[in-house]
Amino acid sequence: MTKSVQKMSIKRLALSLTLILSAYSWAVKAQDVAAGEKIFTANCVSCHAIGEQVVGPALKDVHKRKDEAWLIKWIKNSDAVIKSGDAYAVEIFNKFNKMPMQAFENLSDADIKSVLAYIKQQSEAPAATATTTPAQTTGGDNKGTTVTASAGQDPFYNNYTLIALLVMAIILVVVVFILVRIKAVVNNLYAQKFPEEAAEEVVDPKTTLRYKLFTKHPVVGVMLVMTIVVILLSGYGFNYGNTVVGVQKGYAPTQPIAFSHELHAGKYEIDCKYCHSTVEKSKQASIPGANTCMNCHAHVTAKDKYNGNISPEIKKIYAAINWDPEKRQYDESKPKTPIKWIRIHNLPDHAYFNHSQHVKVGKVECQECHGEVQTMKVVGQQQSLQMGWCINCHREKKVDVQGNKYYEKLHANLKKEGKADITVARNGGMECSKCHY
Repeated sequence: MTKSVQKMSIKRLALSLTLILSAYSWAVKAQDVAAGEKIFTANCVSCHAIGEQVVGPALKDVHKRKDEAWLIKWIKNSDAVIKSGDAYAVEIFNKFNKMPMQAFENLSDADIKSVLAYIKQQSEAPAATATTTPAQTTGGDNKGTTVTASAGQDPFYNNYTLIALLVMAIILVVVVFILVRIKAVVNNLYAQKFPEEAAEEVVDPKTTLRYKLFTKHPVVGVMLVMTIVVILLSGYGFNYGNTVVGVQKGYAPTQPIAFSHELHAGKYEIDCKYCHSTVEKSKQASIPGANTCMNCHAHVTAKDKYNGNISPEIKKIYAAINWDPEKRQYDESKPKTPIKWIRIHNLPDHAYFNHSQHVKVGKVECQECHGEVQTMKVVGQQQSLQMGWCINCHREKKVDVQGNKYYEKLHANLKKEGKADITVARNGGMECSKCHY
């Protein structure tokens, strides 16, 4: 083999490796952007937007204003940067009413870099018009409105994740192709350098599986390949339908008002039933109307946290019901606008679930299905809500018959049988018609 041919082969290999590294780098970047979007949605949207000023400054092109190291320090602890005398930090602090940004020391450098990658991607993207879908459930005045999230608001179905997976798949195909080419080049070099040894190692093609299946018995070979493909596709389809379609575990949309359960249910220990007042009486747990919010927020304005100004989130409540905090009265000349809350937990139409049956009669705590909501700044779906999850609960959950008038007769029968408890499943909780009728 001549030196020119060897150089050509080496150049091809180098080019192929460069393409792999470039594609891999692009895929990693796409994953960073997807991770950054989730962190941004969970921590930043209550005070910041990309293209407009909210509580804090607009973040478009923030990567051009200061370098990455400075931004990481600022996000982790802005107060420390301000106290260090940094001119730009002091300027921002004074411009926005001397209100320091919340410290995010819990975020790693990698997390912050992902957020910055997302902001950069959004800054460079062309402006898009937001679309909304029709409301699923609409209440009357001050009852709030439940809507489904638009594609742009839904972090659960993420385009960047899909793109990253497709790129990784393409990378794997390219890697396989390159390895095959490398093997062919190496075999060619070996055959030219050691022709006698290579001739001895030549395998009779008629003894190979490929010849037997696709040349001697082509029908068998084609059927085998088709069977393997059908099995793989069927397995993928079954897994996809069972774990993805209709399953929104982890779904945590950005709500129109950044209501923090961590603050209200956690710090202030407000009972869940104060806001979700029908949970013990109705199938639905009810969305609190703005009048429920006003029981407190007619007086609580959080001015101490916003340099004497009313909290921007509380202002949204006032705007919905036309409340004038200065005059302390409603403006009856304007129509009220329901707050369009985005529904998180949503069972399919063919499944019946009654909150009062579980909470009042079954004495099931909210956290068993919804997770530790008192620790959540942004509420998300914690369980899959699939039928298997419900059935497992019915198999394991014991009916509380002690002191429960609903189960007096059942309790008496258990005593006669010498039994102390009974599961929901044994009490009819496995019957199909209980949930599907």
